[in-house]
Amino acid sequence: MTLASRKHILIIGGNFAGLSTARALSSKYFDVTVIDPSTDFEWLPHIHELISRHKKADQLRHNRQLLIERAGHTFLQETVTVIDKTQQRVQLSSGQWLAYDDLVITIGNMSLIDKIKGARQYALPFGSVNEAERAALQLQRLDSLSLPERPVVLVGASIEGLEVLGEIIRRYRRQWRFQLHVIEAQETIMPQFQGMSDYLKELSRELNIQWHTGRQVKEVTKDSVILDNGDILSSRVTLWCAGAIPHPLLSEAGLAPERQYAPVNANLQSLVDEHIWLAGDAAAFPTSLEKQAYHALPMGALIAKNLNRARQKRDLNNFKPLPIPSLMSFGDVGFLLFKSHALASPSLIAAKEGVFQANFNLLKLPRQVSEWHDLKDSLTFSAINMGKLAKSTWIDGKLLHTRHFQAR
Repeated sequence: MTLASRKHILIIGGNFAGLSTARALSSKYFDVTVIDPSTDFEWLPHIHELISRHKKADQLRHNRQLLIERAGHTFLQETVTVIDKTQQRVQLSSGQWLAYDDLVITIGNMSLIDKIKGARQYALPFGSVNEAERAALQLQRLDSLSLPERPVVLVGASIEGLEVLGEIIRRYRRQWRFQLHVIEAQETIMPQFQGMSDYLKELSRELNIQWHTGRQVKEVTKDSVILDNGDILSSRVTLWCAGAIPHPLLSEAGLAPERQYAPVNANLQSLVDEHIWLAGDAAAFPTSLEKQAYHALPMGALIAKNLNRARQKRDLNNFKPLPIPSLMSFGDVGFLLFKSHALASPSLIAAKEGVFQANFNLLKLPRQVSEWHDLKDSLTFSAINMGKLAKSTWIDGKLLHTRHFQAR
């Protein structure tokens, strides 16, 4: 096959699903361009550990261009603003148009932070490594100030918010000086599991933490958070971990109703256009799927396989999601979340770390001496932290202790 006869594949979004698709496509048969506005691929499921310094920023990043060029493809640091399905092309923020034979959309969600008055200006979101680093530095600065009170407000107590809270506790528990308010719209924390809310509060019962459940934020100011019941909470640092909505590009392109994900068939093709494929956060699969990396990665790989099968005029394969549980951390305690039940144990932190190290480093296997040194440093740092956790929880007998929670 000549270079000119290769199919032109555009991939919008260079995170888990997008990278998985690109890495599984051969440059012999496909001319692939990955479009993403950010320089680096970031392992967002672990950015909360920047709060406790159990992770360093460089341990959560890969250079996106390097990853894509190693796969034999092209990376374009840009933003797609328009999808023209009729002419099979997309427009970039620069105004340039790019044509495609097939389009793969793997863009992530958009934060709700812009929907609340003052939140974008005064709250600290957790959408990137830089944002998490900024939050970590603000907490560190507040902790160091000589003040009679150090109020902190955390908005959102789903998995992301709880993981952030857990790292704050892990970092500052020994000399706790914060007055921390947790705001959650649901009446119960992690309501899908019986007793988990009480257990999470039990793990932090000796700390000055107030839980405001069944409440929503109406406004964020420079030094306060105003709730829907009129309560005004003082806040020196406001952390935003509340909710997300589908990317508006999906509805603007006519691929999904407004503020909804784009429906796909079992092959991960758009129901609107057979030359458009969707994976990860952007896709609304026929059956409900968690928006998690462990689904996004195989979805991307399947799209690559189906693009190959389509090229060969073969039947397409269906996506068959595996019943993989979610992993969540709350400081020194790990949680394994199944549909029917959940388990909690300090020993599960090691499992979560192992999943991260394996998948993150497989994305860029070392080829140079410096990369081998980086891998060694990362694994050593991880081993030291796991050793500290094992020692502290072994001494008080908690390492192998496990709690069970039944699903509601």
